[in-house]
Amino acid sequence: MSVTSTESRHSDGDHPTRRVVVLAGGGFPSKVQPVHGIFVKERVKFVAQSGVDTRVVAPTPYFPPIKRFKRWYPWSQIPRHEVIDGLQVSRPRYLLLPKIGGYWHGKLVYGAAKGTMQRLQPEFDFDLIDAHFAYPNGVAAVRLGKRFDKPVVITGRGEDIARFPDLPVIGPQIRQALREATRLIAVSQEIADRMESFGANPDHITVIANGVDTTKFCPVPMIEARQNLDLPSDRRLILACGYRLELKGFHLLVDALPKIREQFPDAMVAIVGGQARWAADFLPTIQERINAHGLEDHVLIAGNRPQDELRYWYSAADVLSINSSREGSPNVLMEALACGLPAVATPVGGIPPLLAEDPVLGHVLPERSAEAAAAGLIKILSETPDRAKIRAHIEQKSWQKTARSVREVFEQAIEDYQRTKKG
Repeated sequence: MSVTSTESRHSDGDHPTRRVVVLAGGGFPSKVQPVHGIFVKERVKFVAQSGVDTRVVAPTPYFPPIKRFKRWYPWSQIPRHEVIDGLQVSRPRYLLLPKIGGYWHGKLVYGAAKGTMQRLQPEFDFDLIDAHFAYPNGVAAVRLGKRFDKPVVITGRGEDIARFPDLPVIGPQIRQALREATRLIAVSQEIADRMESFGANPDHITVIANGVDTTKFCPVPMIEARQNLDLPSDRRLILACGYRLELKGFHLLVDALPKIREQFPDAMVAIVGGQARWAADFLPTIQERINAHGLEDHVLIAGNRPQDELRYWYSAADVLSINSSREGSPNVLMEALACGLPAVATPVGGIPPLLAEDPVLGHVLPERSAEAAAAGLIKILSETPDRAKIRAHIEQKSWQKTARSVREVFEQAIEDYQRTKKG
């Protein structure tokens, strides 16, 4: 979207139209990798639709187009410029050396983004830099803010705050960025508390959980959903979604299934999601657990599925199982609830406060274990969920509402920065 003046007004009349550069690094969807970082894209899209003129700069590691390197080859096919959901995205390249390159990742992203933003500024004199993930993008954004004399907002989303600040070399960079950013957004209170513990000013931190597109994610009759996916109509279906990583805990769900089947012999599991581009595929371990328990006919490995198909999976299932060791504000939980599906989940990130809002939404596990997962899932499978009530509750947590909160933080950051300059 575009505007002719930064002094024009939004239709709601609350704020002047702002111009924002989003620094998303490699964590932004492309036509080659359409689901990678989709939660970032969704927030940016809805903030832009609310009246914020937006350009996305997503520095991307360079990789030669050598097909035999299946894990990295897709990076070489990502366009340097494209439009994703109406958002103009520029992807300058930089060289990221394996293993050791991560220590200088913030500097590399800064160097790649700086040239693009210099060329952009004459036609798009932005008011603010909106960085997603504290590392490397947040670290780079603070340097870019100084270079272009602009305020910076960093959003902490997960392990960038939960784990990275404790690492050597990288950790001090993140802590400095958290102290120097104009404003900070945390997608959960847990992340906000971690930011504060690393030296961030608590008055500059705002907790804004991810929202959900309630138009895209809406209930479908279970029979229709199962027919659409060619799933059996006479079995209890436990759904798990996400990248196939150890931290997602799919192996724990497989270990829990024999206990669940003692009470519900018709129970089965469907795992939706594929390999993460940045990590080895955990599927061999998951498959080992399946074979060890003799569950070959009771666990479906569905792999990556199109976004438009996910609402059918949520509608086809009886319960969503989340067994993660770390989460920020998991979109899969919001999407499932928007489709009326209750959840059983580990007590991490923004999960406990959300599920605690109403017992109908599901159950928070006391710990991350197969035993706890089995007990929690048996509890929910023994009940009849009120899917309409679940849906009604989550309709109040749309991306539009999230976008309004993000815009308020942007305004606060701009006002803070201008006040500091005058002072």
